[in-house]
Amino acid sequence: MSVTAPTPSPSRNMLSPVFLVGAATLLLLFAAWLRMQHIVSFYEWPDEIWSLWHVQGTFSQAMSRVPYDWPPLFSIVAWVWTQIVGPTLEASRVLMVQFALLSLVFMYRAARLLYLRIAPNAAGKGRAAWVAMVATVSMSYLIFSSVEVRAYGVALMLGALALWLTLRWMHKPSSWWRTGLIALVLALEFYSTYTSLLYIGFLSLMVILVRPRLTGRWTIVGLFTVFFALPTLPQFISNALGRLDTMLQPPEAFPQEMVKIYSLFGGTEFHAVVMGIALLIVLYYAFLKRIDWRFAGLLVIWVGIPAVVYVVKPNREFLSVRYMWWVALGLVVLIGAATIYLPRLLQWGAIGLLLTMTFLPIDWLQFRSVETEAVPIRMVLSWFAQHLRPGDVVIKDPYCVCGTSMVWDYFMPQFFPQGDLPWATQPGTHSRVWYLATTGWQQDEKLKADILNGRKESIFVGPWNFLLRLYEGPPLWQGVAFGDQVAINGFEIPQNRSTFHENETIQVKLWWSALKPPSMDYSISLAVFDEYGNLVTQSDGPAHAEGTPEQISQWQPGQYYEDFRTITLPVGTPGRDHYLVAAVYDWQTGKHLIPAANTIFPPTGVNGDYVLLEKFSVIAY
Repeated sequence: MSVTAPTPSPSRNMLSPVFLVGAATLLLLFAAWLRMQHIVSFYEWPDEIWSLWHVQGTFSQAMSRVPYDWPPLFSIVAWVWTQIVGPTLEASRVLMVQFALLSLVFMYRAARLLYLRIAPNAAGKGRAAWVAMVATVSMSYLIFSSVEVRAYGVALMLGALALWLTLRWMHKPSSWWRTGLIALVLALEFYSTYTSLLYIGFLSLMVILVRPRLTGRWTIVGLFTVFFALPTLPQFISNALGRLDTMLQPPEAFPQEMVKIYSLFGGTEFHAVVMGIALLIVLYYAFLKRIDWRFAGLLVIWVGIPAVVYVVKPNREFLSVRYMWWVALGLVVLIGAATIYLPRLLQWGAIGLLLTMTFLPIDWLQFRSVETEAVPIRMVLSWFAQHLRPGDVVIKDPYCVCGTSMVWDYFMPQFFPQGDLPWATQPGTHSRVWYLATTGWQQDEKLKADILNGRKESIFVGPWNFLLRLYEGPPLWQGVAFGDQVAINGFEIPQNRSTFHENETIQVKLWWSALKPPSMDYSISLAVFDEYGNLVTQSDGPAHAEGTPEQISQWQPGQYYEDFRTITLPVGTPGRDHYLVAAVYDWQTGKHLIPAANTIFPPTGVNGDYVLLEKFSVIAY
């Protein structure tokens, strides 16, 4: 009697790939969300803006501005992209996110191959590759570099691709197309940043240490790489190596400096602790010979590069994470490798922990080299363009650390295409003065006192290191007197409109001053009359404004007071001519103070006891 083996359930085999594709898609979408939410919020700084500023104009003009210590690849990419989508920073940051998503895919593929070689018999090596992918999604430095418009985002993408292609090449080194492809990718890596030379050296070390018999064939890869990179080698040799003579900036003590660096890669010290635990677990695997000791040693070297740099070149400039960008890829591989032999539930727990860590508060400004250079010019100018009025002036404090001229030159045409801002050096008699300063910093105290003379602090935008505040004074410094008591010093209507709809509510701001201490608490009237002299609407009572005493008797000469009024035009009041008028009167007797004769706000009304502020039209819907 023959026994037929049970047929495996097809649904399980079919659902597994579907589940993996679905999980990968969700993870990529989550990674995109993590990065896209910073497209606008991340502060720009000069090095990032330079990436877009220098590629303006024609291609030849853009290439002529590429500095001596940078290869041209990213400049070419940035120029092509801006020709397609325009010059805005946000549009170019979207491109960087797309590079980041490719990095995630390449790192997953590379991790699968790498863990297969590290521990071919481990049951959890496939899930460990997912852990590495999630670590790539969640690492704060990788999120930041996935948004910042600089060459490091491209370098990280090419670095992940190069790792994957190198591992594939090691499996089949006799393939000429694989040899040419990896050489081309390594050359493109070199064209993206000269700091990739160390990473290329590390990949070479990996091949020589793990597969020493392939040293000769890898030499061919190297020759092809040199051939592809030949056009930029003279520039690299003559100029870029000179950066090694950078002025010495002593780092902190070794333990503190290492904690700072790995915390910066992760985003917080908690991230650094997770990396440290992962390293101990990998070393434990190597001690038990559960993973190939050569790969374990390579991982230690890879993630230990900051310590090597500290010993070889103890300069804070070279210990910056942007110069050791490829160490982030090693940390991702390390975290995944630490979970190879963990039980399935712990591997899923590691994935959950890494995803949860993305919600920890991160100080993204720590990735900028100098905080005072990372000023939000883009955000401030965008807001300012909506609040600047004709007649306003802008004064920049001479001590203000307010961004480089290049950054201003890049953003100004985007937010003020009509021309430059109305800059001034002194407030003079201007009613509205915008003052740009670095608070908590040295300021021109005399200049600020002149701005405050007769003006009040008003709305503002920006952080301490780039604060733009409006100082408002009266439109008229002398004003029009009502008797010998008070004077009206002007009025403001939003957008300076002169046409309104019936049933529309109008906000009016009046400015007043006391000619002498008022003898009583007068009432103020703001009214609208039609062309036949009929009262349409009015708002009477004491002054209404924060900081303005309601009792006019408390007003002091030499100060200016705001008064906010709201009037609503009723239905059925359309007409060509309507008149906005103001008066001051004794609320107990109804007796008006007579305004002085003038040509600014001429007296009007039957008894000449109102002043005419504005003539406007009311139209029906």
